[in-house]
Amino acid sequence: MLRDSLKKMSTELLDVVNYQLNINGENHLMNDYLEKKIKISWKGLVICHCGKVMRKLFRSGFCYSCYWTLPEASPSIFKPELCTAHLNIEERDLKWEKEFQLTNHYVYLANSSGIKVGITRASQGVIRWMDQGASQAILLAKVPNRRFSGDIEVALKPYVSDKTNWRKMLSGEPNFVDLVRVKHELMKYVPSKLKKYILSDDNVTEVRYPVKQYPKKIKSVKLEKSSTIEGLLLGIKGQYLILDQDRVFNVRSHEGFIVDFTVKD
Repeated sequence: MLRDSLKKMSTELLDVVNYQLNINGENHLMNDYLEKKIKISWKGLVICHCGKVMRKLFRSGFCYSCYWTLPEASPSIFKPELCTAHLNIEERDLKWEKEFQLTNHYVYLANSSGIKVGITRASQGVIRWMDQGASQAILLAKVPNRRFSGDIEVALKPYVSDKTNWRKMLSGEPNFVDLVRVKHELMKYVPSKLKKYILSDDNVTEVRYPVKQYPKKIKSVKLEKSSTIEGLLLGIKGQYLILDQDRVFNVRSHEGFIVDFTVKD
């Protein structure tokens, strides 16, 4: 069952982002399917993180039990400023939380639908930017744990968004932003005790996506409403498949859905 379920597409930063979807034991290079007809058919079942098969997940890709008990779904996952592992305080599973939280994290600025601040584990780096559909990104700080990255993000939120406007992101390429200038303007709002973690490197990463045509009036399609989604693949950006008739399909929000995936020339 696990190999039949949707998972987010893997990405590789090349001249244009390279997308791969592994489903039903087969690895699909999605870039090769541009302007071809794809079909995703849902079998009416989903599979949770714990392996339980059911008809509907509760929230954020978890069943009810996992959402309220697993550390992977704890409040600090969604709000890193709530992390406490660095203080040796358990939220749900201190061993897991230490492994996840007590590692280097980046605070970054990105331009996807306008400027936003975000955080990511150092091991994720550019993967996070590609998953969010960012066209430009710059590192602001490197901190030794997740809590510090959350504290910086919270300090910057009054001045810059911490969310991506997915509709705007999928409407076309954003206007160029001087991220170096923005970084230096925002540095003064970093809490004094965390300023030592600000990075002097002002390198800006630029990302291009395999898009033939952007939608004019976006229509989000979901498997809960239609068990079969098919159409011409016109582009891929973030974790979205851009289809004909101005439709977009969010692969990541369908993680765990047990599906069949087919392609026609």
